[in-house]
Amino acid sequence: MKKLLLISLLLLTNLFGAPREGDQEIAFELPSLYTPQTTLASSSLRGKVVLLNLWASWCSGCQEEMPLFVKLQKAYPKKQFEIVLASIDADPQNARNFLANVDKDKHLTSLYDKDKSLPKAYRCPGMPSSFLIDKNGKIIDVYIGSLDDESLEKLKIKITQLIGK
Repeated sequence: MKKLLLISLLLLTNLFGAPREGDQEIAFELPSLYTPQTTLASSSLRGKVVLLNLWASWCSGCQEEMPLFVKLQKAYPKKQFEIVLASIDADPQNARNFLANVDKDKHLTSLYDKDKSLPKAYRCPGMPSSFLIDKNGKIIDVYIGSLDDESLEKLKIKITQLIGK
C-alpha cells in the first residue's frame, strides 16, 4: 500500500510540475535534423507564434498528425507562425526518412533532440506532445496526443488571433 501511495504521489508531482497554459516556455537550443552543425535556439523564435511538437517516427499518433502540420504551416508565413518539430528518435535518419515522405519541401522546422531534453523538461506524459507558444514565449495551449482535423481547425483560430495581436 505504501508503495502504491508513493508511486501515485510521484506521478502527481510529475504531472503538476509540468509546464501548462500561462507558463513561460522552456528555453532550448537544438541542432537541425538535416544540418546538425546548425542549431536553433528558442530565443530566436521570439516575435512569432510557435507550435513546438515533440515527436518520433515510430509514434503512430505523430505519423497521423504530421501531414496536417505540413498543411498548417503552408497556411501561414513563417515570419508570423512556425511549426518546430523536435524528434527524439534514437537514430535521426529514421526521422529524416519519415519526413522525406511527408514534408518533401521541408516546410517544417525540424530539430533533433538526441538526449530527449525537451520531453524531460516539459514532463511529457506521452507522444506526440505539442505546445502553442505566443510571440513572447508564453505557453498558450498544451496538446497531448495527436491532433485531428477538428482540433486543427480550433488551433487555426487561436493562431490567427495570436498573430493579429
